Amino acid sequence: MTTHPISTEPSEPAQLRAGRPDDTAAIVALIEQENHRPADPGQISRRLAGLPSVIAEQNGCVVAFLYCRRFSPDMVELSNMVVASTARRGGLGARMVSMIEPELRALGYRAAIFVNCRLHLGATDERVAASRAFWLHQGYQIVFSTHGSAVFTKFLDRADVGTLE
Repeated sequence: MTTHPISTEPSEPAQLRAGRPDDTAAIVALIEQENHRPADPGQISRRLAGLPSVIAEQNGCVVAFLYCRRFSPDMVELSNMVVASTARRGGLGARMVSMIEPELRALGYRAAIFVNCRLHLGATDERVAASRAFWLHQGYQIVFSTHGSAVFTKFLDRADVGTLE
């Protein structure tokens, strides 16, 4: 597998698989290319080794990823998701979310949380708006927001909806 995330060859459908620590270099390259900011390879490698993650490959190149980290004993943080600009708007993000959520439920996580922030280097209002619309469409809800950030959450176990413990 090449670490260059974008291919110029004709597109084949993206294939999804579990992420592995050896995907770190390709993920770092995709973050730098799409988000125009540096990434921490050590942190990415640890997260890929620790919890379920999803890698999307197309023409032998990583074009998208989603990985997470433990937030609390029963909650997981979706730490980072990037889809290459050439692979957006085709349902790939939804496929990755649909793949990872059952795995997280099987591990006993009852809810997922993450932050979408327009204050990151490389963020644009257009991309942030598109990302927020995507996550709302996936069933996540904004539970808190500031001028620059929005905190999203979703119950992974429908039995937990509306409960306060």
